[in-house]
Amino acid sequence: MPYTTFYTRKSYIQEHEDVIQIFVKAINQGLKFTKENDSKTIAQIILPQFPDTSLNDLVKIIDRYKENDTWLDNSIVEEKLLQNLEDLMIDNNLLDKYVPYTDLVKNYE
Repeated sequence: MPYTTFYTRKSYIQEHEDVIQIFVKAINQGLKFTKENDSKTIAQIILPQFPDTSLNDLVKIIDRYKENDTWLDNSIVEEKLLQNLEDLMIDNNLLDKYVPYTDLVKNYE
């Protein structure tokens, strides 16, 4: 299921494709860093973003995410992953029907 995704208007993409490319590159670098580093290293870096959470608790949370393979290798949203998300939304009455993949997703590398 896509976890690391972002949404914007088509008009913004058309007018600011350079910004989108830079943003995607940064997201992919973050995903790579997360895959290549241990939980404590990651927790130490993000700790200032979670002032009410201890380093130990963050390490445990990140460990769980890693154990569940929560983060994808990159920001590419494959059609099957989107369908999994839509299945969940339909099952929970948040979506009435499937939306065509090409209507929702524009992948950048």
